[in-house]
Amino acid sequence: MDWTNVSVAAITVVGTLGGGIVTQVFAIRSKRIDAQIQRVYRTEELRELGRKEATDEKRAIYAALNTAAHSLRAAARSYLDEKRGGRSPDLAGLQGAWDSLRESYSRAQMVLSDRAIDFASEANRCLDIGYRAVLEVDASDPAAVAALDFYVNDTLGFAVRLLRSGIREDLGLESAADIDLNGRLATLKETRKEFDRRVLTDTPQPDPHG
Repeated sequence: MDWTNVSVAAITVVGTLGGGIVTQVFAIRSKRIDAQIQRVYRTEELRELGRKEATDEKRAIYAALNTAAHSLRAAARSYLDEKRGGRSPDLAGLQGAWDSLRESYSRAQMVLSDRAIDFASEANRCLDIGYRAVLEVDASDPAAVAALDFYVNDTLGFAVRLLRSGIREDLGLESAADIDLNGRLATLKETRKEFDRRVLTDTPQPDPHG
């Protein structure tokens, strides 16, 4: 028997089988790597989709809050004008605008950043005071009506604009460096407190002794 030929044949067979096994191992490993890459890609894709949906929802909630704030200011101004002019004011419209703001503000609180909530809460306080003031103001008192008219048109307008700036900053659409938002927020707080003190001072308080 020619052992040389047998050895060569055996080596050839082993080499062929070994090459096939190695190829198969590499193929399996390649498939596993591809599958892992696909899983990572899919996970990141789902994560990015989740971030986009969250951002879209946040934008929608902020837009609703901004619209509700504008609407309440407009309703308060209209209510005061009608009351001052001796006409029957639209109480249902004013109440509806206030209810809409309360709902929008409640939803926004769940997604507001700590900084943005400073602007939203202050704007909400200002609007709340304006809403109650137009309901309670004595239309026959020119000084009280004039003070409230300035508050509704000037202060509430300022509050709504500041709210919009705070929202835009939180969404990354506006830089704090462009506007002194902290300074404006401090100014708004002082203006609101001053008006609130004036209203409390000018409003007759009940006699505790009857």
